[in-house]
Amino acid sequence: MSKVGTKPRLKQITIEGFRSISDQIIIKFPENKPVVLIGENNAGKSNIIRAIELMFGEFHPKYKNLEDYDYYQRNPSNPVIIEAKVSGFNEKLGRAEEFNCGGFKFRSKKGQETTFEAIQIEDGKPNQYVSSKLRNELLCIVVNSEQNLNYQLSYSSKYSLLSKVTKAFHEKLIEDSKRIQKLKKFFDDIKTTFMEVEEFNLFSKNMSSIAETILSNMSHALAFDFSAYDPSNYFKTLKVHPTEEGDTRSFEELGTGQQQILALTFAYAYAKSFLGQGLIFILDEPEAHLHPLAQKWLAKKMFKMAEDGLQIILTTHSPYFLDLNYIEGINLIRKDSNSTENFNNNASSLNEYCLKTASNKEKTKQETIVPFYANNSTAHILSGFFANKIILVEGSTEELALPVYFEKLEFDPTEYGIEIIGVGGKGNLAKWWRLFTLYQIPTFICFDNDQKTEDKDGSRRKDALKAIGIKDSELEKILSINSWTITNSYCIFGTDFETTMKNSFKDYAEIEKKVTLAIGSSSKNLIARETAKLVDINIRSEGKIQLKRLIEQVKKLTI
Repeated sequence: MSKVGTKPRLKQITIEGFRSISDQIIIKFPENKPVVLIGENNAGKSNIIRAIELMFGEFHPKYKNLEDYDYYQRNPSNPVIIEAKVSGFNEKLGRAEEFNCGGFKFRSKKGQETTFEAIQIEDGKPNQYVSSKLRNELLCIVVNSEQNLNYQLSYSSKYSLLSKVTKAFHEKLIEDSKRIQKLKKFFDDIKTTFMEVEEFNLFSKNMSSIAETILSNMSHALAFDFSAYDPSNYFKTLKVHPTEEGDTRSFEELGTGQQQILALTFAYAYAKSFLGQGLIFILDEPEAHLHPLAQKWLAKKMFKMAEDGLQIILTTHSPYFLDLNYIEGINLIRKDSNSTENFNNNASSLNEYCLKTASNKEKTKQETIVPFYANNSTAHILSGFFANKIILVEGSTEELALPVYFEKLEFDPTEYGIEIIGVGGKGNLAKWWRLFTLYQIPTFICFDNDQKTEDKDGSRRKDALKAIGIKDSELEKILSINSWTITNSYCIFGTDFETTMKNSFKDYAEIEKKVTLAIGSSSKNLIARETAKLVDINIRSEGKIQLKRLIEQVKKLTI
């Protein structure tokens, strides 16, 4: 058994020419941290999983026949090249001379022999000797949103989780010959007890006698065997059943979300129990059948399991499965010009970008930058990672009201994949603008020049403006603006949002009073939203003109 910390694991995978992936992309796998693949549908997340499964899944890659759709643009003359870096392998390469395994390389092209080679750590050379024992040191399990727990906890394949577990049990059991003899005696006693049932004993003798007469010219017959064990795997009679309050249940009774969680716990127990076995556990959209609180709970459990050593990869559309503490494992997958791209960062790249765009560089330190962002993030903020574009606004007032105005002008932000996010004050605009633009997500900022807020000296607005590239010489002029101002990167709502709306729509003030009385609340956020619903947007007004300008700028926004 390997020591803790030397378990076989995947360190990096490089994919080229596979399905939607044209140019080479690299996915790194930080130790004791989950790898999270995010991005819109059809971006290529599942193709990355398929590439990992091809290398470490049930079938030997060398004998895998790729379909036309497995090649980029369905062109088999474009070669598929997948390389994986690994660590912690115990089995050696070669026969005459032994080498350590540092990775694997797969290559497939129409008209050429598919190759699957191991890479030698000592000299980096390929080695065609890839034994099954070597390959079995690191295998992957994929659990998707379909109900496949029944498969994983069955013996339908030697690669199912249950098959792997019982095989590991068996190997430990047969290390002791005395234990085997004891086990055989137990089962012989059981068979003797069965034969004490007169009817069964008679039936057994008759069946054997008849079989000898009828099937005398055949090499096989029928026989009862109640030995209840398979000498090739003593534990193969082990069955796993879900239970509820002590009662056995069938897998069909479980919801898909429950099945995914049970598969995860089974894999975690396996990884914890057999320290020498490398396991890559892949969950494809674990949130698909879980309500939000269950998503939050499962995410926490998964992060803890990753910290404990289980190598976890997941694809998700839920912000609950994002944690900036594990930023090295977050991969934003995007398809550009019909090819999949990957955007990945770490503490160093985040720190460098913040220094590059910060007005106060003394506050930015690499050792604190990730905890700073992680501690200030929320699921709502992190939802920006799933957007095509982002509009950052100061607070809930603008966040609730702007979509209403936009939709009345026949612009639905959700149709364009645009997320409007209130960041809780002017001081947070620059912070989140830096994070999202670091991942190449076009981000627009909106604020007002209210002098009564926490930013009386203008330092926080200056920080945001300098981050987006505004020159120092222009800052004071911008901070003195008291009416609508819209550019290709920012929007100013005059002195404050409500005042500007009152000045921009003739009926706003009257409607606002009626709304305040009707809802019986002094909440600015709710009042602004309900007033926006009733404002007459069809008549020509300053508000309509400016909002349409804002929409056009957001539509044209690029990184």
